[in-house]
Amino acid sequence: MDFLGELRIAAAELTEVVRRISLLAQKNAPLRLAFGPGELTVSAQTPDVGEALESIPVPFQGEPLEIGFNPEFLRDGLEAVEEGDVLLKLISPLRPGLIESGEDGGFQYLIMPIRLNV
Repeated sequence: MDFLGELRIAAAELTEVVRRISLLAQKNAPLRLAFGPGELTVSAQTPDVGEALESIPVPFQGEPLEIGFNPEFLRDGLEAVEEGDVLLKLISPLRPGLIESGEDGGFQYLIMPIRLNV
């Protein structure tokens, strides 16, 4: 399968960011992951509550991409990789993403995206 975006990042760092931003993602609000050159921005927006946004430097190359995931499902997949790096592989905002353990590739977690309203 051809992945357009592939990103290796410390599992603990990404998990912590996802946990913090998930606190604001209520009522089935998706967690938005925006990939740009050298940066990943994780955000969530809930009406009447507010918006949370956090950016982390990442070695991302390729076309900018924004994809939405259910916060709980994303957190579950990331928390399963207990140490080391996690590999995030993406095809497009409407196709499933793949989370792999970066060290041995022994763990794979397929996650379905949520369609984002612009």
